[in-house]
Amino acid sequence: MTANKIKISPFNWVTLFIPMVVIALFFGLRPVGGSIANGVQRLDDIRGIRFQGKGIAYVADLREVWPERQSSPVTIEMAVTPGSTQRQGFNPIFLMHDGDDRRQLVIWQYGPSLIVMNGDDYSYRRRWPRVVARDVFASHQTNYLTVTTDAQGTRLYIDGIQFDAKKDWQLTIPVKGAPLRLVLGNSIHGKHGWSGDLHGLAASNAALPADAVLNRYEHWEAGRNFDFLKSESPKLLYTFDQPSGARFSDASQGHDLVVPRYMAAPDKRILELPGKYTIWNRAAAGDMLVNVVGFMPLGIVFYGVLQGFSGPLGRHARLTAVAFCMLLSLGIELAQAWIPTRYSSLMDLILNTVGACLGVVGWELFRRLKRKRCLTGGARR
Repeated sequence: MTANKIKISPFNWVTLFIPMVVIALFFGLRPVGGSIANGVQRLDDIRGIRFQGKGIAYVADLREVWPERQSSPVTIEMAVTPGSTQRQGFNPIFLMHDGDDRRQLVIWQYGPSLIVMNGDDYSYRRRWPRVVARDVFASHQTNYLTVTTDAQGTRLYIDGIQFDAKKDWQLTIPVKGAPLRLVLGNSIHGKHGWSGDLHGLAASNAALPADAVLNRYEHWEAGRNFDFLKSESPKLLYTFDQPSGARFSDASQGHDLVVPRYMAAPDKRILELPGKYTIWNRAAAGDMLVNVVGFMPLGIVFYGVLQGFSGPLGRHARLTAVAFCMLLSLGIELAQAWIPTRYSSLMDLILNTVGACLGVVGWELFRRLKRKRCLTGGARR
């Protein structure tokens, strides 16, 4: 080793560089969980479908059913068996979305509790109206959920019993934008999979009094299916009685529920920043750390490769190495927008670039420190 530099041959730098790029591409482009399959399956012993945490089912457009934003009464009924009650954060069971999270109608699970609301105030910091059934899923049993709303307010019933009510707040169908999508078991962006079983679903444009809610629950309890609602002519009715196929027929007005073979979000976003859905916890911190640390070696190795060049590349090796790593990360993030189970994140791009920059700076500091020690040692001798 000389007093001027650490001797690593250009060939050795290249042999390090190529496998590191391959590794970055592998981990950046592989499907999360090792599969791109949609995590939704039919139940064999009872009517219904099972969401396994990475699944989705949807109706592409319901504007024919609700042609404009509704201030009329609405009732939504579902039979639900939760899969896990430990998952915190946003776990949507049912949502209607017209292109703007601020207008969506969503029924979602938070731990063992159920929340019904319009909009995107998931943390409840803005105190937007909602109705809540706390700890309703703690027993892991199948529950018949009824949400009914009109000008007098919104009521939430579980198994025919009122759990919560909000006077003078009417839940609304979001139909300002286009299209109006119905999504089950996930968010519109496909990033927040729910775990559990859905045994039936109905929606109508009429509010129900308490005795009618109880009567419908008793009908469901007697047969454990939604066939009894066919005579009521609801706006939507999914009984999940088809034995096979990738669609479930709407027994009311013919708007089939699609279960795609591969996981596919209806609204996939490119280079999305962390938003209201983001859960800041140890897992999120660990993911951020991985994005930084994972690109540090790549920055070091590409910087080493460029040091063997003369001209502009050699003179601007630091900047070029960081720029290359940023472009590589950008390519990965753009590709992730089209890969099921992967999500294009601007934050990941920023963290990868920071990691490459830290790698280059750290390597340069190490080289200078080594050079200083060599020079000091030579002077002593």
